[in-house]
Amino acid sequence: MEFFFGIHLVDLFDIAIVAIFIYIGILFLKQTRSLLAFIGVSLLAIIYALAQTFHLYITALALQSFFSIFVIIIAIVFQDELKRSFELLATSGTRRIKKKPALSFSPTIFSIIQATSNLVRKKHGALIIIPGQELIERHLSGGHVLDGIVTPSLLESIFDPKSPGHDGAVVIGKERISKFGAHLPLSQNLKQIKDKGTRHSAAIGISEKTDVLAVVVSEERGEVSVAKNGKLKTLKDPQELEKYLEHHYKEKFPEKPENFWGNLFKKRLVEKSVALSFACILWFFVIFQAEIVQRDFQVPISYTNISENLIIEETSPDTITVTLSARGQGIMGGIGSESLRAIIPSAEIDSGVTEIEMEKRHITHPFNVSVIKIDPPVVSVTAQKYNEKEFPIRANIVNLSQDLSIKETQVVPEKIELLIPEEEEDLPEYILTEIIDASEIEETTTFESKIVFSPQYRLQQDVSRNVAVTIVVEEDGDD
Repeated sequence: MEFFFGIHLVDLFDIAIVAIFIYIGILFLKQTRSLLAFIGVSLLAIIYALAQTFHLYITALALQSFFSIFVIIIAIVFQDELKRSFELLATSGTRRIKKKPALSFSPTIFSIIQATSNLVRKKHGALIIIPGQELIERHLSGGHVLDGIVTPSLLESIFDPKSPGHDGAVVIGKERISKFGAHLPLSQNLKQIKDKGTRHSAAIGISEKTDVLAVVVSEERGEVSVAKNGKLKTLKDPQELEKYLEHHYKEKFPEKPENFWGNLFKKRLVEKSVALSFACILWFFVIFQAEIVQRDFQVPISYTNISENLIIEETSPDTITVTLSARGQGIMGGIGSESLRAIIPSAEIDSGVTEIEMEKRHITHPFNVSVIKIDPPVVSVTAQKYNEKEFPIRANIVNLSQDLSIKETQVVPEKIELLIPEEEEDLPEYILTEIIDASEIEETTTFESKIVFSPQYRLQQDVSRNVAVTIVVEEDGDD
């Protein structure tokens, strides 16, 4: 059980991401048929680990130099394969979104079979490319654009020896011929092309680089062959060609939308299981077996959801010591003040002194660390809760001349809203201004003054204490 308690949510994400990378690497190895190269590099890695363990200085230095330029070597040797892999990643999120409803490919299949049968009988060579879901444009050169319906007569006319485009390839996309007379990359697989012509080499070459199905008609042998995933097969009869075409269209353009979760647990289960297993093993030996490191952090106390009706007067102490635990010093080094906070919600605070028992839920921290200790475990918070109360404002006027009397007093604003301690019961009827000395006024005069209230009361935020007091006077004896 201790093992499972040591696993954090971030560890699961870490394992999942590494498993995806390993899975992509496995597909890359299968695609490039470079398993022997991978085995060779793995042996070198094992030798390097042994050299480090047994302090074989020269061997370790030589292999270290090799691995320092290994990425550059991979990029040069497998540049085409890497480009294809990145194209797959870039388009994987858009291909299914743009996919149109499934179409009936029977007329296209019939036209291809009928045309190839006639071309075999006439001993005319042909090369027909049926793309899958990968982009093939960058592998094509030359050719002529043609947006024509696929018919046997059109295909036969294109591959007629007198036609200017008969030596190139026809590309069929979305049940229409999109291009003819196109030139394709030739395969370097000597085992596959040793006794074949240029058309067969081009068919194998394009199938090595993309997910197309290439159909080849040999003018010399009068045979029909198909190339897929870099492998060429000679067919026996039109029925076999029909099976290949139907399988290709159903695989690349299924009638029902592909279900992500269904494919996740159905397709390539062996590769996915191997990738997940390797990721778990790497995590166990690299991360889980790493030394457990503990470190103390000084964290200031902060609050959330504090309204104007609650005033925090004092926090004791205002800083606590939080002890964190993690695997490896590198994780601790990445923890900063923005990722580690001690937060007390306002709902836990009452008027007066509240003793808050600090718990792990009060500490905001990264997912890959654990809170071991909080010191001190209890924080005292002195606070005051207030109620809102509106009071009229009256001017406090003194020393008015005996010859004058106040006809009217105007105060702007007339009222003010104050925050009153919730336990306060003896409230005044009104709030006075500061003393206004009216001994020298002889006519209506406006004064700038401030309101005066109990020090236990508080103004609301953005509310001013200043008021304007206008004294309208008249001489005694005036009607």
